[in-house]
Amino acid sequence: MAKLLLLIVVFSSVSWAANEYTLQDLEVLAKEGSAQEFFAHALDIRPSERQENWKSLVSKMGDDFARKVLENSEIKKKDFLKIEELFNWPSLMSDDVFKVRRQEIGIRYLKKCLKENPSCWEDFKSFWEKDKENPEISFKLAEISLKNEASPLSTWNLLEASLKSPLSEFYCKKDFVMNALWGKIELDYIKLGTEGDLLKKIDQTVHPDCLPSLMAEARKRLLKPPRIQDREVAYQILKSQSKADEDLTDFFYTVYLLDNPAQGELFNYSWNRVRELGGTILRREKVLKKLRDLDPLPDELLSTLDETKKRVVLKHFRTYFPEYLDFYADQCIKFYSGKGVFPLGNPTIHCQKLMTSDLAPLVLDDFKIKQFQEAQKI
Repeated sequence: MAKLLLLIVVFSSVSWAANEYTLQDLEVLAKEGSAQEFFAHALDIRPSERQENWKSLVSKMGDDFARKVLENSEIKKKDFLKIEELFNWPSLMSDDVFKVRRQEIGIRYLKKCLKENPSCWEDFKSFWEKDKENPEISFKLAEISLKNEASPLSTWNLLEASLKSPLSEFYCKKDFVMNALWGKIELDYIKLGTEGDLLKKIDQTVHPDCLPSLMAEARKRLLKPPRIQDREVAYQILKSQSKADEDLTDFFYTVYLLDNPAQGELFNYSWNRVRELGGTILRREKVLKKLRDLDPLPDELLSTLDETKKRVVLKHFRTYFPEYLDFYADQCIKFYSGKGVFPLGNPTIHCQKLMTSDLAPLVLDDFKIKQFQEAQKI
């Protein structure tokens, strides 16, 4: 009985071994271009025997198969999944040519699939997770998922690797990338507070080659912010990179006080900065020159329901920076009298609230108030 069992085991081992392909078999399959059979048996070769010849064959066949898939007008799911399966092989995962082919196949497949089948988001996530440090894949997937609430990953999740790479100079020039980066920095700034190390946080977030684009965006949003709160973030970004000189700081704190901020540390800084400007006409002139370029002019303070705050701040400007209030009133009068050219509409959005309030005589010349009243009659 024991002999019979031994014979069965020996026979089974020989039979199994007989079904294994040799390196010579794989070479023949490679010459024939039989990719399916090749990959079905490429792992028959023992790990200790997978030397350069074997790796070269696997690389060649991987490239051949991927190129044939790309030649098709449409990437089929089975081909996408096969490429993803092969990408799990260490030899192909480290093959730069195969990685490029796999990227192109995956992006083409996912773009089309997601338009037709929401379940493809699982393939999307899996595709990213296998090579999430690849900056180009991350960038392209972020483009695909942009503004799509069904995406299992946020735009920032996808872009993080891209912005930390040496290629970040290219990525940061894209509007949607900068918007995602801005949102991330804004959240970091809120968590850190005004005394936090924003410089360190930015250095951890982006590659140095992205900084010129970020600085340009900060300067743009400081002057023309899409949202009022962007102005504060812009200034803090510039300050963290030592790009906020005296002129820029004077401008920021002046505008910050006019933007109706909540009382706090920055409010106090702004209050003291405007008072400091009161003693230096040259610095006020530099600030006013920048303010003249804004459209609309900062006047959110005039919309506040806190009458005490409004009165105190406006009287502060009347004492230390009367030139701005005079310029603001002049622009308001020009708009309502139809004497100016304002392609973007009223540059003094809330001026009517000031001109018709009890505060007007306290902070403006009687002559300007009368001019506005005359303009209202036209």
